[in-house]
Amino acid sequence: MPILEKLLHLNEVNLWYKSFSGRKMVCSGGGFPQLQKLEFYWLEEWEEWIIEEGSMPLLHTLEVRNCQKLKELPDGLRFIYSLKEFIMDKERKGGILEGGEDYCKVKHIPSVKFKRRRGCQQLQTICTR
Repeated sequence: MPILEKLLHLNEVNLWYKSFSGRKMVCSGGGFPQLQKLEFYWLEEWEEWIIEEGSMPLLHTLEVRNCQKLKELPDGLRFIYSLKEFIMDKERKGGILEGGEDYCKVKHIPSVKFKRRRGCQQLQTICTR
């Protein structure tokens, strides 16, 4: 993310299958100053996400789907006050509901939605052609 977050006019980022192969992702303070929409799908190796305070100040939509190794939501989500919608796998719902380990990170977001996890077979076929 160190290069992408410096693109001043970037307003949407979609990272799909094998577009990020690292285990740790850091969104630095001051990074992504115009980003409004961020989507992650099928990032198979991603385990840790750090969001520093001041990162993505205009983000309003975040979707994290089928990233099965991601251990927890980043504490820094609580600093993104512009966030209006968060979409995540239904299987992680327990951690986000009131009393769950990630609830305090998302309680300020007006719309939190859960979608059913889907397999990646179709996407793999598209990507390997």
